[in-house]
Amino acid sequence: MVHVAQTRRSASALICLLLLLLLPPLPAPAQPHPAALSQPTTVNFSGMNTYITGLERINNDGDDGIADLLARGRAAGITWAREELSWGNLERRDKGRWDWKYFDQRLLQLAEHGYGIVGMLLTTPKWARVADCQTRIERYTGAGVTTQDYWCPPANVQDFADYVYATVERYDGDGYNDAPGSPRIAAWQIWNEPNAWETWPGTPAEYGLLLQAGYAAAKAADSRAIVATGGLYVLDGFWADSIGHSDGLRFIDEALTAVPTAWNAFDALAIHPYMPDVAPDQPGLVTRVSLWGRIITARDWLASRAQTYGGPIRPLWISEVGWSTCDAGQPDCYALQATAEHLADEAPQPGARDYRLVSNHYPELAATLIGKTEAEQANYMVRTHAIALTLGVQHLSYFQLEDKFDGRLGNFWEEAAILGSKDQGYRPKPAYQAYTVLSRQLAGAVALGPGAHHTFQYDPNEPQHTVERYHLRFRRYDNVLIDILWRNQGSQTVTLPVEPNHNVTLITRDGTNHALTAQQGSVSFTIGEQPIYLNQALPPVLSVTPQTLKLLAAPDEPPRTTMLWLSNLGAGQVIWNAGSDAAWLRPDTTAGQGWRSTLPLKIDATGLAPGDYTAGITIVSNGGTQQIPVQLRVVPRLWRSYLPLAGAE
Repeated sequence: MVHVAQTRRSASALICLLLLLLLPPLPAPAQPHPAALSQPTTVNFSGMNTYITGLERINNDGDDGIADLLARGRAAGITWAREELSWGNLERRDKGRWDWKYFDQRLLQLAEHGYGIVGMLLTTPKWARVADCQTRIERYTGAGVTTQDYWCPPANVQDFADYVYATVERYDGDGYNDAPGSPRIAAWQIWNEPNAWETWPGTPAEYGLLLQAGYAAAKAADSRAIVATGGLYVLDGFWADSIGHSDGLRFIDEALTAVPTAWNAFDALAIHPYMPDVAPDQPGLVTRVSLWGRIITARDWLASRAQTYGGPIRPLWISEVGWSTCDAGQPDCYALQATAEHLADEAPQPGARDYRLVSNHYPELAATLIGKTEAEQANYMVRTHAIALTLGVQHLSYFQLEDKFDGRLGNFWEEAAILGSKDQGYRPKPAYQAYTVLSRQLAGAVALGPGAHHTFQYDPNEPQHTVERYHLRFRRYDNVLIDILWRNQGSQTVTLPVEPNHNVTLITRDGTNHALTAQQGSVSFTIGEQPIYLNQALPPVLSVTPQTLKLLAAPDEPPRTTMLWLSNLGAGQVIWNAGSDAAWLRPDTTAGQGWRSTLPLKIDATGLAPGDYTAGITIVSNGGTQQIPVQLRVVPRLWRSYLPLAGAE
């Protein structure tokens, strides 16, 4: 059975970062949901690489562990799960011989927990691979580039298209030819990191054909589906080496040159702006390859190619980005270990993989620790999300929830998880708590741009990032104004004017709240490398519609329901309780909260004599109290009237 391994990132990409670009100078365990939740209908900003469908989880986590992970993910606010649906596993034995059972089970669990799902369509079963697969695998082994045979392209893209059609049809959630329970996968990606030889030992032209065939098949099965490119590692838009790696934008340009019609074969461009050895906004980093620079470069590429090829500018996704917390005690956490295979031909004996010999040639690289502290991982994650949302990234899937291999591969990327492995009790790292706070702060938020304390100005011609303040502003769905502030080095106290009559709360990265009192219209606080949130909210003001109710009923009719709509004329949530002073009128629910919510009322005239009755609904909230008068007229019989039917002879 093919097991799709977590991608090892390109060693040569890491070399570029280290040698060319750097200039010197917790919540309790959550319980499973008791009932199925609705999946989201539109792709929003917050996602996570969850890998619940990974076959490795059968032995590593088991049913109880997977249920725990699903609940923890939802408790953290993850709304979209990125999952692998490997062709190499689904149709591994022969064409048309499908193995759906395990995937059906796990995808249904994801759906029942309320996750939206992004499905990756990738890998090739043995029977479908190109005839020269082994030759391709061996092409760059002398330079330390290794790949697995299941990453080889298919010999016939129609076989891939058939797999895509069958998979999308099974998980389109329309109830026709669906998996049991009809879980829906609303968004798909065609492959993963095809611009790295390790995960696509093929050409850009071959990928262009694969993308085109896969897109057409997915749309034929589910016209509503969103189809994105495979996640493309991006650096500066033009970088390439001689051993099968190139910048994702350069790679996709070459694919479009070979197959121009592939421009119409994706609904979103997905990128992977990994920068594992530095902060997303690191002082001393070449500005163009900071996170801000990579997003701008990708965004500009989309606009430019839309002019060239026509059509709308596509949305930009980040389908992987993250930082590993491996430490100084782990050999794979050093740049030397991560790149030694590639650098081995620089040793006195070309091709030898003696790290000590390589370190003689690259002593600084040998001592470079790539891994970050758990605090840094949490800081960089929040800063990345704030920058990405500000720059218009539609969806960000962070890497990753928990390592499906439970550390058994012994590689650098396993420690990028925000939860520890099962034998650690899925220990939440600070990044897990930071993500929980982040998801609540930015739920449904729209970017308003930089704030008054923002000093960073992007210039692609600037040689390097400097020490800067970041101040990014958002407005949440519930009308709360949110400022996210940090420095990329050091700390300082700042004073910020605030909105009149607003309550001001400072919230730390980990969720501690501090109420601030404005002095002469401003508040003062300290910002540092750990980002903070500043919330400004008008006091809650309860509004109820309608203000009065006039109803008709008959004693022999079954109870019926009418509705009140509650909203907040201020900001944040109104927390309310409701009661009635009459037995014939009762709220379906007596408490609730939200910026907007509904209050269903049950009217039951059973046993009432004809006549007029009055009652009241009292709603008590943190935004005030309102009483809604209700008048009921009971009549012996209600006559229903209908519009006349009109017809022609």
